[in-house]
Amino acid sequence: MSGAVETAGRAREIGERAATGISRGPRLALLGILAICQRAYLTLWRQPVLIISTMLFPVIYLAVLGNALNRQLENVPIAVVDEAGNSLAAECRRAVLALESGRNLVVAAFPADREQALADLRTGRYRAVWVLPHGLSAAGPAPAFIGDNTDRFSYSTVESALSDIWTEATGVRRLATAETRLEAYPYLDYLTYLGPAVVCLAIFMGSMVAGGLQVIEDRMYGYHEGYLVTPVSTGAIVTGHMLAGTLVAGLAGSFVLLAIMLFTPLPMTTPEALGGGLVTVFLTALAITGLWFLLFSRARKTSALRGMFGIINVLVFFPSGALYPVESYPKWLKVVSDVDPLTYGVSALRDLLLRGAPLKSCYSEWLVLLTFSLVCGVLTQVLFRREV
Repeated sequence: MSGAVETAGRAREIGERAATGISRGPRLALLGILAICQRAYLTLWRQPVLIISTMLFPVIYLAVLGNALNRQLENVPIAVVDEAGNSLAAECRRAVLALESGRNLVVAAFPADREQALADLRTGRYRAVWVLPHGLSAAGPAPAFIGDNTDRFSYSTVESALSDIWTEATGVRRLATAETRLEAYPYLDYLTYLGPAVVCLAIFMGSMVAGGLQVIEDRMYGYHEGYLVTPVSTGAIVTGHMLAGTLVAGLAGSFVLLAIMLFTPLPMTTPEALGGGLVTVFLTALAITGLWFLLFSRARKTSALRGMFGIINVLVFFPSGALYPVESYPKWLKVVSDVDPLTYGVSALRDLLLRGAPLKSCYSEWLVLLTFSLVCGVLTQVLFRREV
């Protein structure tokens, strides 16, 4: 009997403490965060197609885009107009044929009419026209290269190859700087270069599902209103959602990182680099999840996400330096890149996995990601309260 009385007394005491507001202490906040995380995980794992597609999309992106851009140029159509008809022009023509049969770089045609060749260049029949003018000689006049510069890859490669032919034909030696060129790191093809970018793309897609779509659906079905009538604080709700999205996005990024290591071995895969890479993955996931949650904390329909996804993708993924060096951006785009958290994730992963940089070189990027996550969390909490 005394035991039952004691148990009832404890239950009454617990109820009184909850009623007086003590339930809003750290313990209940932690329990609320864990409960929200658990519900978010269960909701996502019950949609395996969504999870699998989120993880497979970046791998497919790497396989298709990496192989599409990682190929040697072949069969580029060019026209060689020989107006000189001398021995030097004949040597240049033979070298072009050797370039066609040896490297398969070009498919050469030899029209006699310069104007017709240029007209065909404008219609897309040729990618370049190489004119060997009257009086061609080492002292001048030199060949004229007219290339289709709408395609920078073909333009630069073909121009360089034809320039080499002219240099060899005239016997003019290259500058010493061209012969003593050194590479600071092991050779990287474009497929390997894209690896860190694709890891960040997986984080972006995973955080979109767990930090954007999940938040909107919770609001649509009234879960947020249910959370807000409980003793759990708004901060705990926001933190729970961010942690849930971070874990999902971080696991997606880690899965893709492991897949990349299997298909395109990274040059710097020391335990220190991999450990730092995983830390970067989860910090980037935290920052991007916070960004999604902030942007859609007041949205009530999934159509908002569908309408904004393309714009957000352009403003977050492409300015991050994932596909092109940030240093080459115009000034206004550099400003976008500086405030883009994905920029720091891509930079840290490349430093660790491609350049073999020490962990301390990534501390500044990690600090930026943590600060960005904290700012997003605070702003989301403010918007969350205003909505209700």
